[in-house]
Amino acid sequence: MNHGQTSSVLRPRLLVLDDGRLESGHEVVISGDRIEAIRPATGPCDWEVCLLPGFVNGHSHAFQRGMRGQGESYPDGAGSFFTWRESMYRLVESLDPDRCHEITRRCFEEMLDAGITTVGEFHYVHHGADAGRDHALDEAVVRAASDAGIRLMLLHVDYVRGGFDDRPLAGGQCRFDTGSLDDFLASHERIRDLCRGSLAGAAPISHSTRAVPIDRIVAVREAARSLDTVFHIHLEEVVTEIEDCRTRHGTTPMRLLLDHGVIDDRVTAIHCTHSVESDLRDHASAGGRICLCPNTEGNLGDGIPDLATIRDAGIPLSIGTDLNSRIAPAEDLRWIEYVQRIHRTMRGAVVADGRTGPPLLAIGNRHGADSLGIHAGAIAPGRLADFVAFDPGHRTLEAVEPGSMIEAIIFGTGPEAVVGTCVGGRWLRGGPQG
Repeated sequence: MNHGQTSSVLRPRLLVLDDGRLESGHEVVISGDRIEAIRPATGPCDWEVCLLPGFVNGHSHAFQRGMRGQGESYPDGAGSFFTWRESMYRLVESLDPDRCHEITRRCFEEMLDAGITTVGEFHYVHHGADAGRDHALDEAVVRAASDAGIRLMLLHVDYVRGGFDDRPLAGGQCRFDTGSLDDFLASHERIRDLCRGSLAGAAPISHSTRAVPIDRIVAVREAARSLDTVFHIHLEEVVTEIEDCRTRHGTTPMRLLLDHGVIDDRVTAIHCTHSVESDLRDHASAGGRICLCPNTEGNLGDGIPDLATIRDAGIPLSIGTDLNSRIAPAEDLRWIEYVQRIHRTMRGAVVADGRTGPPLLAIGNRHGADSLGIHAGAIAPGRLADFVAFDPGHRTLEAVEPGSMIEAIIFGTGPEAVVGTCVGGRWLRGGPQG
């Protein structure tokens, strides 16, 4: 043990280990911000909880928390992703650094309430004014994460055009503008300087094939490779995106990235709602990952992904809260399963060794951590000491047998049963002492 670091021991009633096994009679030794050991308990249980790895939120636009409850009225009849987007642009136009910080901090604090310990903040609203590139909102987001105490991977977004036809950015979109490639990479250096603490990191990424030309996506991907950081990109969320890409390039967005060597095992494609089987299998062969955002995809009416192919191809999945209209990781996980049950009229879309709980839980923590390049997401020696504790005595979990506890947490409860959230060995919500 490093004697220069604080150490502690947790003896929870139940403990979910790295392989999804639920154990009792064990203790977790924490040294500094890491797990030092898992071993048979050297004393009696001292906390009546089920301890899980902290949830990892692989895709968030925290500022959109400011839209909660908005965009849900339809005076002209049914809406769409694009009618919602106009409401989002109105919010963007209202943001200054103080308001951005306030909304973002509130969002991150709610994530901690729900047991989320790491957030991948897909940040593209950079500027606090419609003219000029002041990058004032970049600092506001980093400061909000620091103030809340959540672990942050700032996915720093390049965004330069309004569509595949190269139309210029207009209105609220001007706040996304990252200028020339040199301008963007210089701004990313500033972001890296802001994110040098133990709880913050940054990666340069591209918004989408719609908002960034393919040659520039390739250049940003190479920059990420040189920095040894992950790379995320929105992909095939709506049919119009695919149609426009076919018109411009004669192929799908996913195939475009594959053909240009963008996809590898550090790349996570966000959504892939309308991706076709052949592209998905090649995405898997290249090592690519996918992040689903079930509450958001349902809210926006995006569609239903081809989960059968995604699972069969072995593509690692993670989850994100995206527009943050609802922050409840277990709910996102059960929606992955439930939407497929409805769509395919069957039960058991996400199953490993005959169970749904462990593979869904891995989507909620371990795969998300891998997607963000964070050594967390599992309770195992050497991993970051990021935990969420659920109360098995809570009304929603009463009388649940230990062998069914993971499934009960995913399918039967939510943030209301969380009694502790720990980031890097520090309990920010609840904890063993209260």
